[in-house]
Amino acid sequence: MNYRIAYDRAVNVTASGLAMVAQRLPLVKNLTPIFGGTGGSHFAAPLAVTFVGTHALSGQSIMLQQTNTSEPTDVIEVEIGEAFQWEFKATRYNISSFGIVNDNGTDQLPAGVVAIGPQSGIGTIGGIPEEPGTFTLTITGYRGNNQRSSQTLPLDLTLIVKDSVGSPFKIFMSDHFTAEELANPAITGPTADPDLDGIDNAMEFVLDLNPSAFDAMPGTIGVDSNNPQMLRYEIPLNGLATAATVGFEESASLEGQWQPTLGEFVERTDTMIVLTAPLAGKKFYRLKVTIEE
Repeated sequence: MNYRIAYDRAVNVTASGLAMVAQRLPLVKNLTPIFGGTGGSHFAAPLAVTFVGTHALSGQSIMLQQTNTSEPTDVIEVEIGEAFQWEFKATRYNISSFGIVNDNGTDQLPAGVVAIGPQSGIGTIGGIPEEPGTFTLTITGYRGNNQRSSQTLPLDLTLIVKDSVGSPFKIFMSDHFTAEELANPAITGPTADPDLDGIDNAMEFVLDLNPSAFDAMPGTIGVDSNNPQMLRYEIPLNGLATAATVGFEESASLEGQWQPTLGEFVERTDTMIVLTAPLAGKKFYRLKVTIEE
């Protein structure tokens, strides 16, 4: 009887020891007992141990943290041509390498932005951005150079690059209005018509007119030299308005419903839009533009 009690205690001690070992082995999965149930003993080792990261059991996951500011941030906002640098390091150990992927899942960084390091365990992302937009960069630090060893939890850095100069429309308007007028959308907004010529600012921009002075609709109209049965209407466009959507709409009457003119009758280049339409019949046409502010 005394021997049986000693054996039970020995098995239980061994099981407890094995459970402690399991807590120190981050890569062990599906741990199973190495002792059977001989003598009716109850084995206490875990049957399924799942780990996230290398310190999940203790709740101390290895993470990246920013180091070059007193107020860490994962969102950086700069203008084109403005230099910036974002530094980071891992908690609990020094990283030897890091991987970065953008929001498209590739490792290409925005133009003008580079990644350096890590040097002495600190990595950096920075440079002088050359293109506007919002970019999400997912950064993962690795303990080894081969990026197959222990790794940190991924961290997303959001880089917002603004166009400091402004859109082509705003640049165009700044040539004709004061700073105070530019701040008033009732004067310089796309749908405003401060010169009361019936052509709103968006159209003035696309047609390269003067939004502060009365203008008539530009263009030449006549019979198409290549087809005497067709009307040809040519309208010059502002070369800075290439991003604007420009097209014709047509209707059987001024009060009717307007429909987009078929593309086969409209030709657009960077500096001109041309409408060709049958001379027979009766239709009304209008030019429609949509711009980005």
